[in-house]
Amino acid sequence: MSDQVALLTVVLLFILLIILTVMQKKSPYVLRELPAFQRLRRAIGLAVEDGKRIHIALGRSSILSETFASGLIGLGVLKRLSRIALISDHPPLATSGEGSLMILGQDGIKAAYRRLGLPPEELSQKAPLVGATPLSYGVGSQMAIRDERVAVDLIVCHVGSEAALICDASHQQGNLSIAGSDDLTAQAIAVATATYPLLGEEVFGAVAYMDGEPIHQASLQTQDIARWVIILIILIASAAKLIGL
Repeated sequence: MSDQVALLTVVLLFILLIILTVMQKKSPYVLRELPAFQRLRRAIGLAVEDGKRIHIALGRSSILSETFASGLIGLGVLKRLSRIALISDHPPLATSGEGSLMILGQDGIKAAYRRLGLPPEELSQKAPLVGATPLSYGVGSQMAIRDERVAVDLIVCHVGSEAALICDASHQQGNLSIAGSDDLTAQAIAVATATYPLLGEEVFGAVAYMDGEPIHQASLQTQDIARWVIILIILIASAAKLIGL
């Protein structure tokens, strides 16, 4: 019975997502303002003008792990930043701590090159595997930030305590750092060390805030509706229990 309820819920949410995506063209969903992404738009332009690079930390989640959802968010951010930053002399830098993320990151940058009609360059330098363990990934990202003329650091991925090393290197270089993760330890570190921390679901809304495509805005609207429905069900169930039903 529980499996049937779960399947029905998924189907209903999928139908709602399709309906809201179509409705976005007539009545766009207004997202609440997040200072991090307002500042990011300006920082990207300044980095391009100054000939500096944007660093995206892709994290170290395996493609087969349950944490790969946050890895997909990092890849989505990389894809959208590549469209803008490739017009400069220093394209984005994507550091990863897992082999599949490295390959997907390189493929994303290659696709951006093709879309702009530019000849592909050495992708191993644009999306390197800087470390295969948490500590080595943190240290490798530190070295990349210090050596590659980075101006903006985006840490929107699955990381743990190594986020402290990345944010510390960003701070020492005077960079703008926007950090968020699905890991509670990394979230706490981001609050203490990042210029703009992303908390909770703000991490998974990053792509929607960056490109404004209907499907991504509709996904956030679907989540909001589902959240209110769950709250309403909890309140009704609590009231029913209080009155003895």
